[in-house]
Order: sequence, then structure tokens, then C-alpha cells
Amino acid sequence: MAKLKVKKSDVWIDMTPMSDVMVLLLTFFMLSANFVKNEVVKVTTPYSETMAKVPSTATLDITIDPEGRVFLATDKTVTMSKALDQMLTERGVTLTKEQKEAFLQETQIGIPVKQLPEFLTKNHEDQVKLMKAAGIPTDSLKDSREDQMSEFQLWVKALKKGYKDWYNEQDDATKASAADKLEICIKADASAPYITFKQVINELQDITESRYKLVTQYKKSDE
Repeated sequence: MAKLKVKKSDVWIDMTPMSDVMVLLLTFFMLSANFVKNEVVKVTTPYSETMAKVPSTATLDITIDPEGRVFLATDKTVTMSKALDQMLTERGVTLTKEQKEAFLQETQIGIPVKQLPEFLTKNHEDQVKLMKAAGIPTDSLKDSREDQMSEFQLWVKALKKGYKDWYNEQDDATKASAADKLEICIKADASAPYITFKQVINELQDITESRYKLVTQYKKSDE
């Protein structure tokens, strides 16, 4: 008995819908992703067996390098702009519009306010060197009353207020998807001096900022 031969035909799959989906996914991730800025001062944080998620937005990052210098950063430019205006008024310093725009391009604050006009006239390489050798002053201001806050405390209060002002200016839809205040995150190098870390904590407590997160590297107990 003769066998029936089934005619083979080529299989053709239309890939157009798949490519459309890939483009849509790529566009979604590009628009929703939070890009990490390149920090001037980087630290190696200590290990911890406790794992908790650090917020990706609305943060006030305090960095302590191995030499005990303190740096500040935030992820919102508008917050930094409002805080800068307040700090310039507090310290009696004037910047041009171009200098303010240049300052807002920086990823971290690490220079005393009085030195900002000179700092902003230098090229990027010299600015990085100055920042790594300076840091935010955490001691009492020498040119004013003994009980006045340090520049570190003034910056923290200015940044918190700047974010609060921005938040209050938003509509209800934006407020629903945004945090109502900046969350303080302390990221200290594993070899940073303990006395500096303690001083940062004390200065935060002096301005009634007692809630903060300590940023560490997660390490499993069996490691």
C-alpha cells in the first residue's frame, strides 16, 4: 500500500508585534529608571546582616570618607536650588546666575559656602581636588555666635525645607506618588573615624533629626 506523503511547508512567523513590544518595554524602562549620578567621593561601606531597602528618590545622602570628611547630596535639583539660595543668604555670599547653574551640576556638596565663588571659577579636575581636601564643616561657625549651627546643620535644614517647599507646591496627584519629606541616609566608609560618625549623629540630633538610615553592604550570616 502506498504511503501518503505530507507536503512540507515553511513556517513563517511575523515578528513585527514582538519588535513593537520590545520597543515599548525599552521606552518604559528608560523613562521610569532612576539614573545614578557619578559621585566625586566614593566610599566602601561596612557589611551588615540586616537587609532593608534604601529609597531611590527623596533622599538626603550624607557621605563620610576614610579621612572623616563629610559630604552631602540629594537627588532633586529643585531641592538643591532652594537650599542653595537659603545658604547664600545665611552666609552672606553672592553667586552669579552662571555660577548657580554650575553648582547645581555638582553631584555632591563638599566645600564651605564662603569658598564657593572661588571654587566655581576652577576647572573640574581642580574642583574635585578641592572637594576631596575640604568637606562640609561640622564644627561651630567661628565667625558668629558660639551657639549658632554648623554649616552641616544649616545645609541639612535648608535641604529638608527646600524639599518640603517643593512638595507643598505640587498638585494632589504628584503628592500621592511622592514622599512627603527627605529621608536621611548616612553612608560612611568602613575605615571612617568613629569620632566623625558620632559627631554627625550628634549634630543631627541637635536639630531634632533623629530618624535616618545607615547604608551598608549586605552580607549573609554564613559568609
